[in-house]
Amino acid sequence: MMGIFDNTIHFKGQNYHVLKKNCIKKGTLFTDPEFPPNASSLYFSRRAPSDIVWKRPGEIVPDPKFFIGGVSSDDFSQGTLGNCWFVAACACLGQDSRFWKKIIPDYEEQEWNEKSKYAGIFHFKFWRCGTWIDVVIDDCLPTRNGRLIYMHSKTRNEFWSALLEKAYAKLFGDYESLTAGNAKDALVDMTGGVGERVSTDEWKTEEQRTDLFRILRHSSENRSLISASIAATANDHEDVLPCGLVKGHAYSVTAVKKIKLGTGLFSLFNRESLRMMRCRNPWGGTEWNGAWSDGSPEWKKVSESQKKEMGLTFDDNGEFWMSFEDFCRYFTSMDICHIINLSFFSLKKTWREGKVKGTWKRPDRCGGCGNYNSFFNNPQADMNRKYRMHDRLERIASGPFVNSRSIFNRVKLKKGRYLIIPSTFDPGNVGDFILRMYASSNPNLFELVHDEPQPGKCCAQIYGRKKVAVTQITIAKAEGLEAQDKGKSADPYCVIKWEGRTLRTPHKENTLNPDWNERVTLYRSSPNKDIIIEVWNQNIIKDQFMGFVTIPMERKQEYTSRITLRKYNMFENRGKKEGVVQKPGGLWLKVIHTDDMSSV
Repeated sequence: MMGIFDNTIHFKGQNYHVLKKNCIKKGTLFTDPEFPPNASSLYFSRRAPSDIVWKRPGEIVPDPKFFIGGVSSDDFSQGTLGNCWFVAACACLGQDSRFWKKIIPDYEEQEWNEKSKYAGIFHFKFWRCGTWIDVVIDDCLPTRNGRLIYMHSKTRNEFWSALLEKAYAKLFGDYESLTAGNAKDALVDMTGGVGERVSTDEWKTEEQRTDLFRILRHSSENRSLISASIAATANDHEDVLPCGLVKGHAYSVTAVKKIKLGTGLFSLFNRESLRMMRCRNPWGGTEWNGAWSDGSPEWKKVSESQKKEMGLTFDDNGEFWMSFEDFCRYFTSMDICHIINLSFFSLKKTWREGKVKGTWKRPDRCGGCGNYNSFFNNPQADMNRKYRMHDRLERIASGPFVNSRSIFNRVKLKKGRYLIIPSTFDPGNVGDFILRMYASSNPNLFELVHDEPQPGKCCAQIYGRKKVAVTQITIAKAEGLEAQDKGKSADPYCVIKWEGRTLRTPHKENTLNPDWNERVTLYRSSPNKDIIIEVWNQNIIKDQFMGFVTIPMERKQEYTSRITLRKYNMFENRGKKEGVVQKPGGLWLKVIHTDDMSSV
């Protein structure tokens, strides 16, 4: 599981084990000076009502417990705080022990019993920007008339969910700061997963809806966490629709399945399949009352064995089934917390992770978005460059600029060389960030620090003599190459040679007119030496030479334009007898040369 072995830091410098040991030694119950049981921990914008009383669980019920019967979605009922996004995230969390065992360290030690030596102190872990943070709290909880006013379990003497909410409120500064939020942020905080916001109205066609269901089903099968909601305004927030759904509430999606309709013998060979979603309202009680709701006649079309396989019950617990079509008709957005499978030992698809922790900082690493000339004054991450980029290439993909803690993008990329530039919208904004990339092959991602090769002995040992200039070559395409294979075609690639070094482009299959659009940046110690580009045909046994072009550096003063594309004819050296002869075809190249190594 992602992040499970990451280092942990103590929030506010509070060490749970040290504090608990001191309390036991003194015979006192812990009272948290960093999050005291008073009005400052409740609200930041107004005064607390006078009838709120802070009580420890033992003052609320005679036999408090941390857990009763383990963890389930029923442990999370929303109180008077407008944080159903957090409650829904917790309800998702309760389905999988992988998550709550990470969030609740030493969970057996935190139970009320003689062995654990109760001291009124608890702790929980949350993931923030690549690091697990251990948050310590006391167990004083806000009550009204002897009952918890915020999140609580349906079982009155079970307190772990109320304590979890308090630890999360401490991380934010107070309970009021939990009002209004995104479930994906809470899910990421409690798992270290990758958050994605999905708007259903962006998936309109049947093909798009099929793709969306596939994503949701795979996410659910990979035990990712999903929450859904219906957009609401200030005037209709928490309005109950005629279908039983509540606007503005975050529902947890607890299953995504295809079911077969039909119960007779004939139906075994002629079954219609239906895409289905199982959801849960964290409030409980109010449920969907349309097609496929609890006890609806549609369920007569489903065999008893399939009902059993689905775990179908009609309890009044806020959980219900509905068709995927109805789901998309009513729910306007979803928050998905993808739990990426990084295991080498897995039957399911595994991914490779690249990760960079960086900082937007003044004066030259907070350049704002691509609208500004300072865009390249942002952190840059790459897998195969050595130095920062300073001029624009084609933009392949870009995430939206929104007021959100995280941005997610899903991109299909051809094999090639890519640069990632994380940015804020406006220049000058500072802060830390973490960039995570997942791919089927290993993305050896790292931040580019230097604008150009650095002088000094170390640089001389690694790169040879001091670099004094830079030549940038874009190999756009070749045309009219000589056929090499029986099929009168070729699988060509290029090899760039300069100052005793080489680089190779990817090959293009079955073409005599390949498009490469590959750009290379060559830092030069001897800028007057010519650059050779050879073209080869890739074969299984032995590659075939197809010709070469020369970039004459005696004309380097001409290589100043960033847009000029020149055709270079192909040649072959056949030795003393025939000498250099022209070959069919040519390369189209864009060449830039400059002594200012920080300009490309």
